[in-house]
Amino acid sequence: MAANTVHVVAKFVAKPGQEAALKTAITGLIAPTQKDPGYIAYDLYESTQRPGEFVLVEAWATKELLAAHLDTPHLNGFKAAAPGLLATPMSVTLFNEIPGF
Repeated sequence: MAANTVHVVAKFVAKPGQEAALKTAITGLIAPTQKDPGYIAYDLYESTQRPGEFVLVEAWATKELLAAHLDTPHLNGFKAAAPGLLATPMSVTLFNEIPGF
């Protein structure tokens, strides 16, 4: 990937009883996110040991395009709904790729 590519790892833990709703909310972000400028990849995983615990791994062309994505209507809608779905605040960490691996 390009040197400016930024990778996002976000973790979400559903409130008890909200597992399916959280999964629906996160998967509902896929199609609109794929249309956002700078989108490269969006991979969603659910824990095999703890249903309702999700990890989202994204790749974006630049930090600026990621920032623009974070202020889109679909992300703002998710952020507004998140307190009713999440047991803990989502954690988000940004990474740069180490070349050669």
